[in-house]
Amino acid sequence: MIDFWVGYTPGREIANRKCRQSLEQFGVVTHDVPHYWVPKTNNPFARTRYLVPLIDYKSDNKWVAFVDDDFLFFRNPLSLYKTLDDNKMLYVAKHPEYVSVTTMKMAGKEKHKGWRNINYPRKNWSSLMIFNKEKFPLTIKEIFHSPMSFLHQLEWAEPEENNIGSIPLEWNWLVGELHCPDRENINAAHYTLGGPWYEKWPKSVYDKSWIEMEEYDYSKDFA
Repeated sequence: MIDFWVGYTPGREIANRKCRQSLEQFGVVTHDVPHYWVPKTNNPFARTRYLVPLIDYKSDNKWVAFVDDDFLFFRNPLSLYKTLDDNKMLYVAKHPEYVSVTTMKMAGKEKHKGWRNINYPRKNWSSLMIFNKEKFPLTIKEIFHSPMSFLHQLEWAEPEENNIGSIPLEWNWLVGELHCPDRENINAAHYTLGGPWYEKWPKSVYDKSWIEMEEYDYSKDFA
């Protein structure tokens, strides 16, 4: 089927735990993405997310997914499996080009660091990716030495019409952004601007679900 590899930020483990538990409640197998800090990036899996198709050890699984740790799932993403076309290289939620409502990430505001919220083409497409492992073209050297724009704007997967499939935006609903207003019938909330793990965050109708979600038990990873 599809395993999900979830971003992991040391010091912000609760976001990872809640995201993983929201997937595990549907029987989704989850793992942590290796973390590796890169200068001028907002999280330690900015590059290592692209290792997922290379390190996923489930040889029987043709597809594997990566997701940021600031997601909360309300529906089973394994339902997407039957919609995937084996000819595609990967699937993402194709947000339209937009200008964010804020210029700085919440983590930057709390730590008084310049963690800017930069606008760029295909912004947030790479926050949830379902990879076709058999068609994934990047090498480890390319992952660690290519420009970040090349990776996150998915230039390596061109041409888009041939290689990049689309899943509904409801699987990557950007909490707080203007083109994703609060509504009930979404599949996953993405707290891209910051969530309830901070002292202050942009409030939304999804906060209660996040707060009440149990935390994933890491001891399961070693069972």
